[in-house]
Amino acid sequence: MSTIDLTEVATIWFADAVPVRMLWQRERWRVTDRPTEPEGLYWGTHAPDFAAWRYQATNDAGVSRVFDVVRRHGGPFWSVTHIYD
Repeated sequence: MSTIDLTEVATIWFADAVPVRMLWQRERWRVTDRPTEPEGLYWGTHAPDFAAWRYQATNDAGVSRVFDVVRRHGGPFWSVTHIYD
């Protein structure tokens, strides 16, 4: 399994307060496992509304990857910070 370090903006849709879909690099991804809040993506210097998620998602072509996403300080934007192939 390889790790790709990235910081790219993604749009994420939620249901019951967890991610269910994502638009990233002009591709639609459907969350296909149970999202978790990963330890190690939280730092004590972040605002209380800072959030991070790790989940597997699958695109329309059937490609699945695991994504780490974090919400930027005080904003509505989510960043893809790691991808595990």
